[in-house]
Amino acid sequence: MTWNLEEALTYYKGQGAPGDQSALIALLKEVQQENAGGIPTWAVAQIAQNYQVKENYLMAVIKRIPSLRMADTHCLELCGGPNCSKRAQLADFVEKTYGAKPGKFTVRYVGCMRMCGKGPNIKWDGKLYHQADEKLIQDLIEKIGSQN
Repeated sequence: MTWNLEEALTYYKGQGAPGDQSALIALLKEVQQENAGGIPTWAVAQIAQNYQVKENYLMAVIKRIPSLRMADTHCLELCGGPNCSKRAQLADFVEKTYGAKPGKFTVRYVGCMRMCGKGPNIKWDGKLYHQADEKLIQDLIEKIGSQN
């Protein structure tokens, strides 16, 4: 049986989406899973139209949930805890190397990841990495190019 967005929309509407955010998030996770690990922009537009919500609202939900991501975008999260002393150095490296607005990934500064003894800590698409350095970040970002 082939997955169908229209059927998923109907199902999750019956579960309370979009008013029930847990049902909406479950729908977005399913869309992501069925689209090779990323939510396509066309799906966001179709969900917004079907549920009569703004696309900006859906984008805000996607950005708020670390396991969700748009298709063709990856997310680099840098620990913002006081003990991750190299965070500023890593942030400078990313900005200088990839520009203030990287294309295929986003950079977010988050609160303390509570792994201070293993820092500096980063997350790439929700996966936690300890003792991060410029080489690790470069390897993760260069993987994007090799996948295209």
